[in-house]
Amino acid sequence: MSTEKKPLSLADALKLFDLLTTDESFRADFQASPAIALTQVSSDAAEAAVECSMPGTLADVSTLVAARDRLLEQFTTQAMFSLPHCFIDGSSTPST
Repeated sequence: MSTEKKPLSLADALKLFDLLTTDESFRADFQASPAIALTQVSSDAAEAAVECSMPGTLADVSTLVAARDRLLEQFTTQAMFSLPHCFIDGSSTPST
């Protein structure tokens, strides 16, 4: 298993986005452990997030929907957690 962060396939990115915006159970799982939650997307997606964690509280569904195109581009062109703050709600600054 590699710890190198890789972009997701378009199919995996779309499935992730769908789950993040429609499935409250998945959102809770993703908040707790992205890599474990991403096993619901694919083994490749789970492996891409093996060393990743959420740096804050997951953004609400409407915020994610508003950022859909930017998130899908981020997921498929860069490593999913190369900019981990793309998932958080932004109401507070995460500690470093």
